Amino acid sequence: MAYSITQANSDLAAVIHGTTLNQINNLNGLHNRVARHLLNDIDPIETVRKNLSMTPLYTGVWDYGCPADLKGNRIIDISPQYQRYPGQILTQTFNQPFDTSKNYPNLTSDFTIQWNNAVKTIRINDPSLPAGVVLDSCDATNNWSVSGTATNLTENNVNYASGSGSLCFNVTTGTGAISETLSSTLDMSAQLNQASWFYYLYLPLGTALTSTEIRIGSSSSNYYSRTSTVTNEGNAFATGWNLIRGDWFGATVVGTPNVAAINYLYIGVTVSSALTGVCVDNIVSNMGLYRTIEYYSKYMYRDAVTGAFQETVTDNSNLINLDTDSYNLYFNLLAYYCAQQLQGLDAMFYDASFFLGEYEKDKAKYTARQPSQVQKSQQSYYTPTKGGYGKYWGRRFGF
Repeated sequence: MAYSITQANSDLAAVIHGTTLNQINNLNGLHNRVARHLLNDIDPIETVRKNLSMTPLYTGVWDYGCPADLKGNRIIDISPQYQRYPGQILTQTFNQPFDTSKNYPNLTSDFTIQWNNAVKTIRINDPSLPAGVVLDSCDATNNWSVSGTATNLTENNVNYASGSGSLCFNVTTGTGAISETLSSTLDMSAQLNQASWFYYLYLPLGTALTSTEIRIGSSSSNYYSRTSTVTNEGNAFATGWNLIRGDWFGATVVGTPNVAAINYLYIGVTVSSALTGVCVDNIVSNMGLYRTIEYYSKYMYRDAVTGAFQETVTDNSNLINLDTDSYNLYFNLLAYYCAQQLQGLDAMFYDASFFLGEYEKDKAKYTARQPSQVQKSQQSYYTPTKGGYGKYWGRRFGF
C-alpha cells in the first residue's frame, strides 16, 4: 500500500482524543522532523535506489558527483551495469587510506565519501576500468608556448597534481593559453566521440576563472574544442587544484582535424582578474564506463503524480516511501511529536510515553528483519608499537 500524507494525518486525528489537527502548529514541519528522526535511526529498505553514476567512471580519476539524495555515506554497492566478476567488488573506506592507496589500483578496489567546503563528492577507485591515453604529463615545458594574455611559462616541481611537475603561467584579464605541438602524432580513432579529455587546473583564486577551454587536433587550425564552466564533479571552480573534463562527443569542430594524427594541444583560461601561478597538469584522454550506484536515499517522500523523490512535504498528496511495517514506525513517531504540542496530562505523561515505547519496539523488530545493507567504512588496522628498541624492530623479533 502507498501511504500518503493525507492518510498519515487521518491516522493521527484518530488518536489525539478529539483534538483537531488545526491545533497542531506547522504539521508539514512535524512530518519532516519525523522523517529526519526515522532516517537517522534506520535505513528503510523502501528508500533504496539504483542510479547510474552521474558521469562515466575513469581510470586515474577519483572524484565524482554524488547522487543528490544520498543519505550520508549509506552506499550499498557500486557495480557494472550488467556482467560482473568476483573481483569487481568495491568496499567503502575512510579518506586517508583511500588517498594513500588510490595510486595502486591493482591492489585496491574501494570508494569513500568526502566533504569539502560543504560540497559532498564520492571518490572511487575501480581497477576494472579501461586505461587512458596520456597526451602530456606536463612535467616539462618542451614544445609549449604561451598566447593571449598568458606570460612567463615555467615548470613547477613543487606544486603539481601528478607526476613530477606542472606547467605554470601568469594571466591578466581576458583569455590566456598555453599550447604545444607533440613530438609525434597519436592515432585516436578508437576514442573519437567516446572519450573524455581531462586535465588538472590550479587556480590561485577560483572565483576569478570564468571558463577554461581544451583543444585537441592535428594542427592549430584543425581541432576539436570543449569549454568548461564547472569542474568534473559539476562544482564551481575552487581555489587550488580542479579536475576539468571535456567530452569528445558534442565538441566544437574547427577546420578538418585528422583524428588519426593528433599532435596539437591547447589549454586556455578566461579570467576576470589577473592571476599569478595558474598551473596545468596531466592531460589525458580517457574512455570511461558507467557504474550503477545502489544507496539509501534521504528523500522520504515522493510526488504522487510524477513519482519524483523529494526531501520534504509539499502537499498532502505526497506519498511516504515506506511499506506497512516501516509506516508504523513513522506513525508512532508522528504521534509522539504531536503529543509534545498537545496540552493536558494525558498527552504529556501517557500518550508521548506510549507512542515512543511502541516506536522503540517496532524499531527493534524492523532492524532484526531488515538489517541495513550499507557498506561500512573499513581501513587497515595497525598494532600500536611498544616502547624501547622494539618499535624499530617490529614483530619479527617478538616485540
